[in-house]
Amino acid sequence: MALLVSTAIAGGSLACRAEDGLVDVRTLPHIEGAMARPEATKYPNLSASYFGAGNVADTIANIGKLLAADGWIVYTPPLEGSDRSRWYKKGAQGVSASFMSDGSRTDRSGVSYSSQRLEVNLPFPDRATDIVYDERRPYLGCTTAETVDATLAFFQKELATLGWSPLSAAAAEARWPNAKIDETIANGVRVYFSRDGNTRQLPVMLTLQRSADNKTSVEIRVAPFALPQDLAAGPESAGLPRPERIKSAGTTGSADSIKREAHALIPAELGPVLAFYRRELGKKGWVEQSKDTVVTADRASLAFTSPEETATLQIGRKYDLTTVQIDVQVLPSVIAARAKAKKEADDRFIKDALAFGQAAIAEADAKRAAAQAARGPETALRAMDGSSTPIPVPDTASEIDFDGADGRLAFTSSSSVSALADFYRSGMKTLGWKSTPSVINNPNMVVLNFSKAKQSISMTAMQMGPKVNVTAAGSGLKGAPVAAVATTTGNAKSAEQVLESDGDTDYPTPKQRTLRSLGTSGLPGGAPFRHELSASVPAGLDSVLAFYRRELTQRQWQEDTKSAVIKPDSATLAFKAPDGPAMLKLERRNDETTVSLVVRHPAEATKAGILPALGKVRLLFGNMGDAEVSVSVNNKTIKVAPGVGGPQNPNGPTMELPPGAYKVTIKAAGKPAHDSTIKVAANDSWGLMVGPDGRDILPLQLY
Repeated sequence: MALLVSTAIAGGSLACRAEDGLVDVRTLPHIEGAMARPEATKYPNLSASYFGAGNVADTIANIGKLLAADGWIVYTPPLEGSDRSRWYKKGAQGVSASFMSDGSRTDRSGVSYSSQRLEVNLPFPDRATDIVYDERRPYLGCTTAETVDATLAFFQKELATLGWSPLSAAAAEARWPNAKIDETIANGVRVYFSRDGNTRQLPVMLTLQRSADNKTSVEIRVAPFALPQDLAAGPESAGLPRPERIKSAGTTGSADSIKREAHALIPAELGPVLAFYRRELGKKGWVEQSKDTVVTADRASLAFTSPEETATLQIGRKYDLTTVQIDVQVLPSVIAARAKAKKEADDRFIKDALAFGQAAIAEADAKRAAAQAARGPETALRAMDGSSTPIPVPDTASEIDFDGADGRLAFTSSSSVSALADFYRSGMKTLGWKSTPSVINNPNMVVLNFSKAKQSISMTAMQMGPKVNVTAAGSGLKGAPVAAVATTTGNAKSAEQVLESDGDTDYPTPKQRTLRSLGTSGLPGGAPFRHELSASVPAGLDSVLAFYRRELTQRQWQEDTKSAVIKPDSATLAFKAPDGPAMLKLERRNDETTVSLVVRHPAEATKAGILPALGKVRLLFGNMGDAEVSVSVNNKTIKVAPGVGGPQNPNGPTMELPPGAYKVTIKAAGKPAHDSTIKVAANDSWGLMVGPDGRDILPLQLY
């Protein structure tokens, strides 16, 4: 099938002169009917794309024929072959072509041309095949049917035209004392050339050799004696050495992985590369196992050991490059020891965390018990009006989360665990549910089990600081909602009145309250960073607001009246208490007024090193694991060593940010990155603790 050729000409002459080094890709041929697709580039003469009918394979074949007819010769860069990429050369100009399908369509495809600058132009013999060419080092390898003499004559003429001249033995030895250029080649010839007047360009070696099939192999490469003989060390990769001068390199794993590998392509001879790795591995304590060493002219295989690992080093030659592959394996005994150490560290952490938590719980329980004893018996709870859950929830419930499809219910409450237990034992009995005793019935945690007909519900109430977390699950929560049942009589709104204080000298509450809870945050046995009072009062919002303005003023609290926000059903006031800033929030709920009074203690926070700058947010980082992790927040990355931020080592790294929502990314060696989101307000301090697995992060508000 004949090919139709189309070229695009716009804005006058587009052809680039050969000495310019870059071809205007808009002058290149493309298949008739293919449409140019605009590209976001300031240099449309250097890259262009065309799409038309036909699959990728057909487009590759047709474009190849069109370019060949236009004088372009196809070649492949060393070790860079690709099924969908081609490289072409015409005189001193080069172009690369990438082929792709048109989106998801397989009946349409395209070609993307990019102009390539040939830093070192080498001539291609006529009718050469299997051309491998790198214009940077430079390198040329190919096969031709011409004789050795004819091919040598071709290169002598063409290289002279390009500014190369034969290199004499005397000139070579004057600059490179180790240069030996009088080698004889069986069935061939080897000659050297240097670039006239170009001291930066290293000399090249041309080798021609006739094979048994009457073909001449061609190789032009930088003369080996001109390459580095003593390689300098560059940055390590996965804890393994790497020369400073490389063509490419990569690794898998990290310095502490059980298995890791490193590979590289190095523009140097095998001998210097072998000497480099022997030297650098020896510096790191690796010992070569001579019984496993095999070294030939183009290959080397070595084995090394260290106190914890074994390694194999494979070195070979490909084109004018030396290939390197290092594989490292941790010894089984070391793997077992590491696993044991990790388990012991995890056990220690769990033990410390448990002791820390138990101390905090015991201290909070003692304070709650003392406060409860001072104010007398807790008032019985009432059911929340208007609840759509299948079972009642108390009027002190907040953050209610009900999922009827899964049969789950969760909420928090400022009431005590015992008050919530009494509420459900009584209320569920009224609804016909039978209670089954549980062995878990403690002041800070209770488990309740209910059954009715073939349905069941299991509930857990657990004290968590000043709040109680309540969770429930079971088939009984999948039914239709029922009307809430009150556990006490009367729910009328109290008349506006002057409320009387319960006498608490620090955090007063009206005597008429139906509940009161005082919680603190801080280190066990130490002064708290903040206090939080929660209460519910059967009185109007205006009465409760007047009560707190009166009582707090009497205690030398100063209100910031400019920041007060008062609405018919809520109020927010800011104060300056003797110990620090305070915030009072009141809200009408179920004919009562709920109270939230939070006082922060900046002096104690300053002593503990957690106080943020004014208007900022302070983040304190910790790491429960046994390996270093990287934590990135707001485009900043910090390293968190293992064990910091915990009971044994509380002084972890910190960061200050403006208030807002942030993505937190955790990256541990050998593990994928893990993202989460935190939302923080001005003047807050948060602890961000990385879990033992090195992935999850636990945000805890500290101040």
